Amino acid sequence: MRHTEILSHCLSIDLEVDPSKAKIFAIAAVRADDRPALKAMGGISDEFLDQLEAQIGDVAHPIGHNFLNHDLEHLVATKPRLAKIIQAPIDTLWLNPLAFPRNPYHHLVKHYHDGRLETGHVNDPELDARLVFDVLANQLDAFVKLSKDEPDALTAYHYLSTRMERAGGFDAVFRYVRGRECPDYEQARMAIMRMLDGRACGVRIEQALTRLSSPQNGWPMAYALSWITVASGDSVMPPWVRAQFREASLIVKHLRDTSCKDPNCAWCAEQNDPVRALERWFGFPSFRPKPVDPEGRPLQERIVDEAMSGNSLLGILPTGTGKSLCYQVPALSRFDTIGALTVVISPLVALMADQVHGMERAGISCSVTINGMMSMPERQDALNKVRMGDAGILIISPEQLRSPSIRNVLAQREVGLWAIDEAHCVSKWGHDFRPDYRYLGRFIKEFSGDMPPAPMICLTATAKPEVVADIISHFQTKAGIELLPLDGGASRTNLAFDVRPTTKATKLSDVLTVLLELLPTDGRSGAAVYCSSRKETERVAAFLKSQGMDAAHFHAGMSPDDKQTVQEQFRVGELRVIAATNAFGMGIDKPDIRLVIHADIPGSLENYLQEAGRAGRDREDAHCVLLFAADDVERQFRLTASSRLARHEIGAILKALRRIDDRTKKTGKVVATSGEIVRSEKDQTFERDSTTDDTRVKTAVSWLEEAHLVSREENRVQVFPSSLRVRSVDEAKSRLAEADITQSHRRQLLSIVKHLMSAPADEGVSTDELCGVAGIPPGALPRAMATLESLGIARNDVAITVFVHVGVAHSSAQRLAQASALEADLIALMQELAPDLDDRTPVPLNLAEACQRLRDKAHPDVRPDAIDKLVRGMAQDGRTQEGGQGNISLRKASRNTLLVTLVRSWRVIQETARVRWLAAELMLTYLTGRLNKGARGKDQQVETTVGDLLAQLTQDAFLKGVGVRDMTKLMERALMWLHEQGVLTLGKGLTVFRSAMTVHLDPAGGQFTQAHFTPLEEHYSEQTLQTHVMAAYAETGMRMMTDATRLSEDYFLLNKEQFMKRWMPGVGREVRRQTTSASWDAIVEKLGNKVQQEIVTDDRDRTNVLVLAGPGSGKTRVLVHRIAYLLRMKREDPQGILVLAYNRHAAAEIRVRLRALVGDDAMGVTVSTCHSLAMKLVGASFVGQRADTADFDNIVMEAVRQLEGEGLSKAEAEAQRDTLIQGYRWILVDEYQDIGPEEYQLISAIAGRSLDDADMKLSLFAVGDDDQNIYAFNGASIEFIRKFEKDYKARPAFLVENYRSTRHIISAANTVISAAPDRMKLEHEIRINADRANTPEGGVLAGADGVAQGRVQLLDVPNGDIPQAMAAVDELVRLSRLDPEWSWARTAVISRDWRKLDAVRTYAEQLKIKVEMANEDLPNIWRLRETQALVSGLRQRQGELLGVADILDILNEQAPNKWIDLLAEGIAELARELKAKAMPVPDIVEWLAEWSRDTRGEQRGLLLLTAHRAKGLEFDHVAILNGGWDNPSKNEDRDAPRRLFYVAMTRAQVSLTVMTSGAHALLKPSTPSIIQRKVSPDNPIGVPPARVYHLPNLKYSNLSFPSRYGPRHEIHDAIRTCKVGDPLRLEYRSSAWEFLDRNGCVLGRMSKSWEYPSGRVLYSGTVGAVVHWRKSDGDERFAHYARRDTWETVLPELVFAPQRQAAADEDTSETFSTAPTRPISASGGAADKKGDLDRIPMPDELAVLSELAQRIYTDSRSWGELIARFSEHGLEVSAKSGGLVVKDSIGGFQICKMSSLGLKYIEMVRYFGEGFPGHPSPGIADRALGRRGATKSTPPAAGQSIDIIDD
Repeated sequence: MRHTEILSHCLSIDLEVDPSKAKIFAIAAVRADDRPALKAMGGISDEFLDQLEAQIGDVAHPIGHNFLNHDLEHLVATKPRLAKIIQAPIDTLWLNPLAFPRNPYHHLVKHYHDGRLETGHVNDPELDARLVFDVLANQLDAFVKLSKDEPDALTAYHYLSTRMERAGGFDAVFRYVRGRECPDYEQARMAIMRMLDGRACGVRIEQALTRLSSPQNGWPMAYALSWITVASGDSVMPPWVRAQFREASLIVKHLRDTSCKDPNCAWCAEQNDPVRALERWFGFPSFRPKPVDPEGRPLQERIVDEAMSGNSLLGILPTGTGKSLCYQVPALSRFDTIGALTVVISPLVALMADQVHGMERAGISCSVTINGMMSMPERQDALNKVRMGDAGILIISPEQLRSPSIRNVLAQREVGLWAIDEAHCVSKWGHDFRPDYRYLGRFIKEFSGDMPPAPMICLTATAKPEVVADIISHFQTKAGIELLPLDGGASRTNLAFDVRPTTKATKLSDVLTVLLELLPTDGRSGAAVYCSSRKETERVAAFLKSQGMDAAHFHAGMSPDDKQTVQEQFRVGELRVIAATNAFGMGIDKPDIRLVIHADIPGSLENYLQEAGRAGRDREDAHCVLLFAADDVERQFRLTASSRLARHEIGAILKALRRIDDRTKKTGKVVATSGEIVRSEKDQTFERDSTTDDTRVKTAVSWLEEAHLVSREENRVQVFPSSLRVRSVDEAKSRLAEADITQSHRRQLLSIVKHLMSAPADEGVSTDELCGVAGIPPGALPRAMATLESLGIARNDVAITVFVHVGVAHSSAQRLAQASALEADLIALMQELAPDLDDRTPVPLNLAEACQRLRDKAHPDVRPDAIDKLVRGMAQDGRTQEGGQGNISLRKASRNTLLVTLVRSWRVIQETARVRWLAAELMLTYLTGRLNKGARGKDQQVETTVGDLLAQLTQDAFLKGVGVRDMTKLMERALMWLHEQGVLTLGKGLTVFRSAMTVHLDPAGGQFTQAHFTPLEEHYSEQTLQTHVMAAYAETGMRMMTDATRLSEDYFLLNKEQFMKRWMPGVGREVRRQTTSASWDAIVEKLGNKVQQEIVTDDRDRTNVLVLAGPGSGKTRVLVHRIAYLLRMKREDPQGILVLAYNRHAAAEIRVRLRALVGDDAMGVTVSTCHSLAMKLVGASFVGQRADTADFDNIVMEAVRQLEGEGLSKAEAEAQRDTLIQGYRWILVDEYQDIGPEEYQLISAIAGRSLDDADMKLSLFAVGDDDQNIYAFNGASIEFIRKFEKDYKARPAFLVENYRSTRHIISAANTVISAAPDRMKLEHEIRINADRANTPEGGVLAGADGVAQGRVQLLDVPNGDIPQAMAAVDELVRLSRLDPEWSWARTAVISRDWRKLDAVRTYAEQLKIKVEMANEDLPNIWRLRETQALVSGLRQRQGELLGVADILDILNEQAPNKWIDLLAEGIAELARELKAKAMPVPDIVEWLAEWSRDTRGEQRGLLLLTAHRAKGLEFDHVAILNGGWDNPSKNEDRDAPRRLFYVAMTRAQVSLTVMTSGAHALLKPSTPSIIQRKVSPDNPIGVPPARVYHLPNLKYSNLSFPSRYGPRHEIHDAIRTCKVGDPLRLEYRSSAWEFLDRNGCVLGRMSKSWEYPSGRVLYSGTVGAVVHWRKSDGDERFAHYARRDTWETVLPELVFAPQRQAAADEDTSETFSTAPTRPISASGGAADKKGDLDRIPMPDELAVLSELAQRIYTDSRSWGELIARFSEHGLEVSAKSGGLVVKDSIGGFQICKMSSLGLKYIEMVRYFGEGFPGHPSPGIADRALGRRGATKSTPPAAGQSIDIIDD
């Protein structure tokens, strides 16, 4: 052995101590020879201590590693007498920095920990003690070499190390090496002088030597000298030295850090001069001449000088003037002189990487960055460089300061300078305020401890006076650092600025024009085009490329590789133009950018100058052009708002964290990922953009931390050395050598083992650290640990805490079974919907439709969020933690639709899920089995390890049999799936599988208050001002660029008040608004009504409002403008606004109006009906949903139950409610007076009316009018609106100005409604709006109508439907003659019930007036053949996004008919909402399904409707029929008819006519506004009685009739070939009425409930509609009769005319009947042929028959057609004498002559070109056709058929 002279006199002692008990559990003492060791394991006896004492007494030097501060202390504490005999110890730890000061350090000493030995084994004190001899021998070797190379160093060390007590051992070491006694003071002083000559400041050396006499300075001075001898390299002073001997680093600083200012000091002149340092590091002879400080010195130089002198400062330099150099020079100098680390805080990864690469290009390699984009090996390499002293500059984001690994590595280095780049991020007045920057002051203060913080240099390019003051204040108060401000301004002289106008349509061409004009054509210079969104960058780049330019896009959504490629290509000139978001501008360093174009206006002047400053960084001239469009300002406000956090959002995160804590036993410690805090806690307020979830959540947590409500740390999962099952590295090597693994994997596993062995037993090693040393990603660590466990090298004892539900409703086992069954059916459904799905074409999955289908498959409680979670789980299957592809890939197409792409086959998806379910079941069984017997309850805590869970899977025979290759991956995925689906909750150990954060909740509780939010709110206000200033700059620049330049300069020079006064005077109020003046005018000012404006601009944060709005008072307008105000002025998240309308038409109208008012800002606002909302909440779909009101009400109540969390705990109920309401904060309800009990409960549940937590309540804004409550028969109650004030603690606002009707109409309506008691507007009478106050009371008719003069007319007519119908229509005809612009499409006749409208229709059609009936009983539009054909065509393009033109193309593939026209109108309605955008096919289908339940076409003629149907409509002219206005319906109160009549009256705008017979029940001529006059219709006897119209109706047809016939029966062919409008006839067969086509084929049967109209004959019958029907749609009792699952059913459209006895005319002696096949008695039954049939047709009946005959004649092209068509109506045409007669086809009796019907035989012959077949007088035909060249004559005019279907 070497050095036996000294080593033979040593005893090496090593202890193993349990720190928690301060107890020695193992000890060994060994000699340098072969004598056996003295050793004790497991405990120490007195006998052993006596033996140890004896051995110590036999040697001169007890030795050890960290002996003095560790082993010696524990020995003396155990046996105090040892202190007396241990007088000359040697500690190899203390000697090591002197022997091995240079990197690489001693290979056995863990330099960057606490200096412990790298032993290669676990807890073996004998081996450790023997290693100490090796270490000491190596140290002696080093000292021997040092004595030759630098004897002064040994002289100094000898003197300095022997100044303290017990120094005999160190004296022996140096006497042995030097061969001399310890030097005296003067010898040591001279040796130190020689050592430091040329290595330190001469003045400071003299000062330092005066302190040598102090024994306390011995070792610190030795360590300082040792480090100085190797300075200017890559070595650092060990952290344990700086911790134990703090003076060591202070001595180094004193000697080398700052200039002594003595001109004669050569060291300081060379090392501490900023200009020389600049030239040394970067080769520049001088700093940039501009800008300058107040004394005229280059500002760069001044800043560097101050920083090198140890002063803290805030430097403001324009972009492109070398800010980075200002910290790089002092950082490099400080690294060189004192080995200190400079920590640079930078906000962007791109900026960090750019700075590192820039320094590397300058030949400087000591700069590293650590960020989230790095791989684990890259990160570990960077950390090692910092630890070992290779790095002098560390660039990180402020968020990284929370990372344990970063904190750990900073603690191992001396930080000599803090450099804060983009320092404006600290200030709430800055344009880019970041809360993590606010954390800097606190962190630096805590990091510095009781020492003064290192100097700080803050740098920014843009800082106004307020920002400067805020930055200085922050660091002074938070860190005790005083910053010296040095301002170089914000302007650059080499940049030429310009502002040019543009528009949305011309923007691309304008960009191209600027490029062609200003970008040099030669060279490799470049241009940057800044855009406001990623999508826009891609659009601009694509356009420029299409124009032949070398262009590319750049934004944060690109992969790191793609970003790097684009950046490098642009930097070297391969790309000339780059279209980028601002992320690019912060990260590129291309000096010769000659042109910067802003295609969109930035959010602030600061941003603009910073981005424009990328140009001309080579100091050559460059251009900066802003393309300005006023619309861009509004978009900028929207973009800015989208990134903001509202106070309630931050509060929601706090609430979410507390909920997680509640679930995990209220420990106050929450471990969760950002995504889980957002999605698992259901606060979907944050789901604006999932890519920003992490940032937004961490930002919210930062603000909660700022408020001292929480504290956050990066999560740290640890693996402890105790998990090792091998005792040494060699043992691990041998086992790994035998394993069947790759060599690289073997090395990775060995690295883990080595690292664990060197870790302190009580601290463990973080999984991050293990990944780093092994060079593996986090996802691979569990598998690595599993491999080590399988090889017997280590136990996988990473602890996991799980919470399960046992023995309760919704137990974990039940949840697992439900989730598995649901997923199985979901996979089957997805495969059914898209069996041929591939990896290229995405297919939409509509969540509501999928839910509905699964509800039909025995999953009644499934909701869209459950489907969403399962589908996202499938997307995770097959994916590693590092990413890769899952079994499917997903993309969100809309709020309700996901685009699914199949990555692997359906078989693989099913098999993967099946194996995962089994693994999940095995683990859940194991976990619940670990609970105590009888344990019951929710969230029962279970502790286990990863290894134990893995064992459950590896032992399962089935899993082994199916060939699972990676059990670890299966365990991870199954466990995470259980967690994601809510089967169990992962607590501790979650981060083994997912990156999470640890948040500690303040036990004192509390809320995030307005006071906490104020700094952020002030920042948002400042942002708003900045956008207004940017707009002012652009507008000024358009007028005069020199003025804009001065504005820009003043912005950074003047304080806010001075700037506003000079450049934006008088707009103090406007600049606080988050919108433009034009937008404010449109939303608020143009209302022109003070009350409306007050309602709309209510700025209270949480408020409930009831607006009582009279008819025509603009309530919908107020509602829409209120929403617009929330969007534009309050900048509420559109997805947080819910609007409930009373029907789909009102909802569509609101959407269209809102879109017109605020454009794309309206996207995301939910406008829905209550029923539609309920269906979305519970996952029901309109597609296939039965149109049964009871079903709808059940769905509403199901939604209420789920919102109220029926059967759940309070926490679970709250979480479920948050899931369902999807982040809504505002609920606005239209027509509140019309809600029923179900809707009332739904609105209450959504609004949170009964909740105790005020933060969970929504703000409710309800608009209604109790005077217009008219739907009591349908369940609506007037009581709900009347108790709104009590329910929601709200006072009503009143809208009483009527904008619709004339003053006479308003006055008349007031007289009617004022008689109703208990009205809410009792003291608020409706009046005409102020702008019309001076118009005539009767409006335009006051002068135009000499009769009524614009008054409300009460027409007293004879009793009966026909007289009042005639009077109403005649009065409308009279009024039409007074108005040259009259439109029947703006006119209506309103009745109490439908029956009275038949007479109006009959008479109006006789007058050739176009009539429409607003039919409430249209057939089910969704089931129409035409609708289903459209849906089928849409589904053939399932994977596409379609626009309106695409939908119309599919519709137009069908032949036109009235239903096609109706569908086209529906698509036109969709077009109003969709504009030019596209929509996923499932969303289109869902929209059609909802639309089809409440269709309303465009009015094209006189509209006949009931008062209930008239609600929400308005007309120029209204006539109201008499009858029934005083009779309440079922469930109605006594005033309900009065309110209904009031609604009917207030539909009128210009004229109102009311029918009465005698005194009217409600309207009395008691005011001058009403005129009553008698009217007698001209000839009511000559008017035909009203016809009866049976329109297509599901109630009239036996819907299942066709299904009773087999698939080959002729009925199905007949239905398939029939078309809407084809003629039908009725036949009475087998006790039922059947309808047949023209060929006599049966098409269907009327239902049993249908009755043939009494006293009527069939006038016409046609195919009204064809609907699709299913077996499941009918009554289950009769389902067995159906022989088909689906079929088509015909719905007939029938018109019946009256039948009456009258005297026979001169040509008729027989009876008239047009009964189809069987006569009908007056009672409606079948009649005997005799007696009841012997009647003569009345003249009005002949008129009916004449009209029929004329129509048949016109439509026929031959005698055969004419005969057949008459036959279809039960009539026979036959020849008689010289003409033709019409007979009854059954009885054979003659009805009348053909001529009496207006058809002359001769004209008919000429028309058909031949005589009637078999006519007895052929000569008549010959004469008629005898003239040569005779042609067919034009048929006589016939009455037009009237379209009676209301759209």
